[in-house]
Amino acid sequence: MPKFQYKINQNGSIRSGYINSDSLHNASVELGRQGGIIIALREVTSEETSSAFAQNIERMSERFFIFSGQIELCLRQLSSLLHAGVPILDALLAVGGQAAPRLRKVYFRLAEKVRRGYSMKRSLQEEASCFGDITIGLVGVGEANGTLDEMFRYAADLMERGRRVRSQITQAFAYPAIVMLVAAGVSYFLVVHVLPKIIAFISKQAKSIELPLPTKMLLVVNDFIWAYGSYIVLIPILLAALFVFMRRNAAMCERIDYFCLFIPLIGKAYREHSNTMWCRTLGALLQSGVGLLAAIELVEGVMGNKHYAAQLHKIYNMVKQGDSVSKGIASTTLAKLCPMVLAMVAVSEKSGSLDVSLLHVADYCEEQLTRRVSLLGKFIEPVIFVFIGGIVGFIYFAFFLAMLAATKSAI
Repeated sequence: MPKFQYKINQNGSIRSGYINSDSLHNASVELGRQGGIIIALREVTSEETSSAFAQNIERMSERFFIFSGQIELCLRQLSSLLHAGVPILDALLAVGGQAAPRLRKVYFRLAEKVRRGYSMKRSLQEEASCFGDITIGLVGVGEANGTLDEMFRYAADLMERGRRVRSQITQAFAYPAIVMLVAAGVSYFLVVHVLPKIIAFISKQAKSIELPLPTKMLLVVNDFIWAYGSYIVLIPILLAALFVFMRRNAAMCERIDYFCLFIPLIGKAYREHSNTMWCRTLGALLQSGVGLLAAIELVEGVMGNKHYAAQLHKIYNMVKQGDSVSKGIASTTLAKLCPMVLAMVAVSEKSGSLDVSLLHVADYCEEQLTRRVSLLGKFIEPVIFVFIGGIVGFIYFAFFLAMLAATKSAI
């Protein structure tokens, strides 16, 4: 089916995009039904379609290969240049000229959009979605009230705090993860190279002697591994694939994320992380001048835990109908997941310091998260050592018992 590129004026705003239709006439009729005034409409050739596909692939790759640290640095540079009085176009070109190659392309595209008269917010939406909805929302506020430099700095601060939390979690679990990889390698070496030789020796002795119980257990485990080893490897892969597939359904994804909040040992850390992110982001947005409804909507869109996102959506609807934020929180599971926030918000709404209270709650939750993650890291390390040491010790214990039984039999 032919593809048409359009540009329409809808309710005073210019929209552009693509539409599939049998003919140019049908495309114009369909756009007319949407209530827009057609400014431009033309058929897209196959070469242009291929080029658009390549551009989409490039934009998707930018989300994975442009890191938040790079964006954060560039945002701070933009803030400094704008605060010094440098025009936005010159600032974009200056920052883009010294950015990483992929990010440099993004900044040059932004500069071209600004040169053509687009707003900074719209330019980011169309050319730099990798910056995230929070940054784009803050930029829109900065353009509206003339504080674009401050909004760039706010966005960079939010990215820094989020990166700091992720870094704490990564550092706490990095060593246990390395130990687990080494343990998996040792276990593989024992099962594939060492254990068969030991089993071959024990099997020869078994014909003439009565094997000890640990040795018999080792033989049973060895037979099980060789018989069902492929299933042992395949089952975790299938479970991971099932987990990803189930998360594609919105309702199922919310239930899974809610269940993850109560997993033994790590569930509380997951809750503290989510509490830190939504309280800090919402508090920072309110402090920067973003309206309450717009701020809640932005936070809802960036929450990784979909259960938290669903609760924020309920709060958004209640606040939109005229209820207070504290009443909205009380009607959701956030009152139990983060008990401190309900009391703080109820008091701060009366005093007009909701942003400050949310940031205080975020600091408390972040402190609890740091302690929890540190405790988990220290707890996991000895457990792994005991587990792997137990496996190796059991194998050699069973082996030497078999040798001892063979020696006694020979004597």
